[in-house]
Amino acid sequence: MIRLSGAAEGDCSPRETGGEMSGQRERRHTILHFCCDHRSLTTHARYLHRAGFRVLHSSNGFEAIKLATAEPVDAVVLDLDRNHSEVTLIAQEIKRLWPQVPTIVLAETKAPVDGIRAVADALVLKEDTPEALVTSLEKVLKLV
Repeated sequence: MIRLSGAAEGDCSPRETGGEMSGQRERRHTILHFCCDHRSLTTHARYLHRAGFRVLHSSNGFEAIKLATAEPVDAVVLDLDRNHSEVTLIAQEIKRLWPQVPTIVLAETKAPVDGIRAVADALVLKEDTPEALVTSLEKVLKLV
């Protein structure tokens, strides 16, 4: 597991929720969500909370890597935005340091981005519904 500091939590502060969605089984897996776009970050974090995940977020890749010893993380979601090179470097470093931690990449297209395919355990298109992200997390965490 990787660890991230609570200092990177901001307005999507981690909280444990379990089974808030109808028929949802309880999950308390902690997800690190790295995203530079605050709107996207908030939207995904809120949906993941509702799905029962505990979410930590960082909008600064250097901070995420630097603080990677304070909070256990079960999976990482990286939002591949206009700054592909920074996200790719963060993904590569996370996979180098913690190869057992699954990484999901949120991307605009299925087109491979140099370096990202090698470290991504799953790719979710941003045009997909938020349920697609939850489904991918369930698969990489072997919850289904």
